Amino acid sequence: MTPDSATSSAPRLVTRRGAEPLLGYARGSLKAVMQQQRGRWPAPVACRIKGRALLYDLDDLRAAATGGRGDVRSRRRAGADADGLVTCLSCGQRYRSLGPHLARAHHTTAAEYRAEHRLPATTALMATDVRAALSRARTSAMADDPDLVDRMRSAALPSRELARRSAETRAATDSLPTVRAARAAGARQALPAAQQARRKALEAQARAAGYTSMAAAIEATQHLPSRAAAARIGVGATTVKRWRRS
Repeated sequence: MTPDSATSSAPRLVTRRGAEPLLGYARGSLKAVMQQQRGRWPAPVACRIKGRALLYDLDDLRAAATGGRGDVRSRRRAGADADGLVTCLSCGQRYRSLGPHLARAHHTTAAEYRAEHRLPATTALMATDVRAALSRARTSAMADDPDLVDRMRSAALPSRELARRSAETRAATDSLPTVRAARAAGARQALPAAQQARRKALEAQARAAGYTSMAAAIEATQHLPSRAAAARIGVGATTVKRWRRS
C-alpha cells in the first residue's frame, strides 16, 4: 500500500464546527441537533485538545445526517433536494430549516418567501429528516401523554377560523402551474382507485341483496321504476339510472 492510498483510506476527522458546512447545517446548529437526537449521531473518536475540540469521523456524520428519515406524516409538499436539504432560492445557500435563515438573513417570513418565489402555500421548508424527527417526537409525546391532544385542541383557534385561514393561504397559490400540475397528477392516480373502490362496494351490495353481480341486479329490476329498483338492490336511485344508461 502506498502512502497516498493509505492517506486516502484513512478516516477524515472533523470538529462539529468544521462539519457544519459539509453537511449543510447552519453555523452553530449541529451541536444543538446532536444533543436533541443523541441516539442517532456517532460518538467522537478523538479529541484535538484535552477535554475540548471533539473530533468525529466525517463519513459517520454524513451517514447519520442522510439516514433515519423515516416517514413524514404530512400533506406538505416536500421542498427538499434529493439529499434532504433545502436550498434557499434567494441566496442559494442550503439549510436543514429555512425559517431561521429567512428571518435572520433576508428579514422575511415563510409566507412572504413562498409568495416571492411562487411556491405552493403548503411547500415544506424543512429538511426531510428534520420533519421526520419532529413527526416522531410529536407521536411519542402524544403516546406518553394521552391528554396532550385535548390540551392542544383547547388552545387552538376555532376550527372555522383555522379553515378560513387555510383556505385563504391555499387560494393565494391555487393558480400556480406547479400547484395545478400536482393536483392533476394526484387526480389521475386517485380517480381510478376511487372508481375501483366504488365498483367493489356496489358489487358487494348487489350480492348482499341476493344477486350475482351489480349488472345482474340492474337487469333483474329493469321492469321497476328506478326508485323501486334502488330500494330492492340497496343503492341510490341515481346509481340505478347511471347503470341503466351504461
